[in-house]
Amino acid sequence: MPQLEVEGVGRISLPLLPVQMQQLVAAAEQAPFGKGSQTLVDIDVRRTWQIDADRVKVGGKHWQDNLDTIVKHCVHDLGVSGDVNAELYKLLVYDTGSFFVSHRDTEKSPGMFATLVIVLPSQYQGGELVIRHKQQEVTLDLHAEDSSEVGYAAFYADCLHEILPITEGCRLTLVYNLLRTNKKLPLPTPPDYQHEQSTVAALLRQWSADLALKVDDVPEKLIYPLQHAYTEAEVGFDALKNGDAALADVLIAACQTADCELHLALVSIDESCDAEYSGYSRRGHHGGEEYEAGEVLDRNESISHWQRPDGTVSPLPHLPLNENEFCPPEAFDNIEFDDEEFQEYTGNAGATFERSYRHAAFVLWPKAYYLAIVNQAGISASLPALHDFCRRWEADGKDPASKLWQDAHTLAGYILRDNLFSSRYPMNGSHLRQFLDYATRLADIQHIDRVWAWLTENGFSEKDNSTALVQAAELLPWPEVVRGVEKMVALSAVKSQEACAALLASFCKAKPESAKDLLTSVYTLFSALLGDPSRFPDLLPWQLARLTADVDLVVDVLQGFSAVDATMADNALAYMLAWPAIYKMDDILLPATLRLTEASSSRHLPVVTSLRDAVLAYLQARVALELQPPADWRRDNQLGNCKCADCAELKQFLANAEQEQWVFKAAEARRTHLAGVISQHKCDVDCKTQKGGTPYRLICTKNQASYQRRVDQRTQDLQLLNKLAC
Repeated sequence: MPQLEVEGVGRISLPLLPVQMQQLVAAAEQAPFGKGSQTLVDIDVRRTWQIDADRVKVGGKHWQDNLDTIVKHCVHDLGVSGDVNAELYKLLVYDTGSFFVSHRDTEKSPGMFATLVIVLPSQYQGGELVIRHKQQEVTLDLHAEDSSEVGYAAFYADCLHEILPITEGCRLTLVYNLLRTNKKLPLPTPPDYQHEQSTVAALLRQWSADLALKVDDVPEKLIYPLQHAYTEAEVGFDALKNGDAALADVLIAACQTADCELHLALVSIDESCDAEYSGYSRRGHHGGEEYEAGEVLDRNESISHWQRPDGTVSPLPHLPLNENEFCPPEAFDNIEFDDEEFQEYTGNAGATFERSYRHAAFVLWPKAYYLAIVNQAGISASLPALHDFCRRWEADGKDPASKLWQDAHTLAGYILRDNLFSSRYPMNGSHLRQFLDYATRLADIQHIDRVWAWLTENGFSEKDNSTALVQAAELLPWPEVVRGVEKMVALSAVKSQEACAALLASFCKAKPESAKDLLTSVYTLFSALLGDPSRFPDLLPWQLARLTADVDLVVDVLQGFSAVDATMADNALAYMLAWPAIYKMDDILLPATLRLTEASSSRHLPVVTSLRDAVLAYLQARVALELQPPADWRRDNQLGNCKCADCAELKQFLANAEQEQWVFKAAEARRTHLAGVISQHKCDVDCKTQKGGTPYRLICTKNQASYQRRVDQRTQDLQLLNKLAC
């Protein structure tokens, strides 16, 4: 902050005191303005007080260095080369009500090309500086919050500018003429950037053309980091500084010409790194030990907080970053992180550094690729967007030539490209089901056909998608569908039997008149039904063990096969009955029978009648077994292969016809083991821990649980017999 003395007033205290403000006004004269060759005073045009430079002394130990630094920054940001001097022109006093309407500065000294305004510490409201040039406008509040600082701005002399009214207080300003010392050089003028705008626009058009031609490694968006640092709250076109503001002017105009979109956004990079020990220091950062960031363990990159050039907020979500989008390519190399936090060792995890980086950037993309940008947010964002297009298209009359349909079609293509057809971001079953639903509603045959072709090459493994796939296939030629189903079943029958059975059953239900065309697929699925291990020579034992049958498989196989060929349905049932360890009567065949007999569409199928007869025979045989409560305290003592002494003693207790209770006194580990064995083998024994004294006691008391289970089973069997006999 400078030291300021004014002739007739003396040394001025800064921040400016009200009493000295009055003294300055008394010592000043009304500031005139230029109109053509005339110099006029009109308080309707300019209401300001001025004091000539020869009556003002500006000094201080560091002021000249500070002024030189200010001039250097201004000259650089104005794009001026060569030596420049700052010549004090006036001290201006703006008291309450003062203003200056829009005007241009005249050349006050040879070599003058710009004006430098330095606002000294003073308390006031209003008084913003508004600068205009070639349809561009910026409003600057040069009031410094810190009373020890000055605010400043520089602008070319031929820029229109004005001072808005002071609503309260007093604004004290030093005005300097910026002069080029080499008078032989032409005076600098405000840049219009037309050449730069044209060059950038041409590059953007070429970029769009390369994207349209699908040139390899051409990104769909570009990310250009700003020169200056901005907080999240500061990110905005109206807050850009110096070179960033100039670049924004170029990009805004170029993007409009090249039909591209421009946004400001915040780049976020978060890393977790190994903390590598680098030595010991008595004044170390972490308990006397020195660490440095080592290998990166995890890195998350995204871009968010979108803003348009008009200042409105864009609803775009967080988007990922790709290295080929950086402009220039090395823009984010060797970044300096804003925050770094050391995490101590915890459990099995080693010490780490957690660090983050935030930086504002311009982000550009061709308008034609907006939907590709939306899709970059991931399928959790793109599928709802596709649904919205679909919903609005339906509400708007379902015109297949409308822009809504075309946008939906375009977005669907990006979703398939980046999800279904990408190994990096695979589409899960739920996503595919939603996609097929929207594509079917849109009658988007092209993309349904692409999904169908992909499934015929990769197989079908999600049974929950069968209904959606069948509905979508209604839009495809039936011969193509039949061939596709044959390929899917051939690829997936062994490892995805349930899905293939559900698909066949769904097609048979939707196309009963054409179901017989699926006979080849029925043969393929039948040959892959679980049971005989010799059917699966290519599977390892552990792979075969992971394959299981369920109720849905039985229901879908019997219904689907019946629609295609009744004999194949009978063969499938006979095969299932021949492998009771796989197709368990109580867990699978009985529930399947109930479902099939309850449905009117399958109740009278011959194969269902055969299945019901087999289940009835099974239930009748079990009901015929003798059911008597135990005559003594002897209980089943088959406990598996454990050879420990405690289990041997448990077996003796279970086999003892006269002993009802056994007290097992042992340490906790032995008691826990014994209780686990009893629970695992469903022994007819209740266990209770008795505390008091050490070690504690496990009180084992025999019960009639097995008999009660048989009683409950008998009741249930009788109910099922009655139900199935109807």
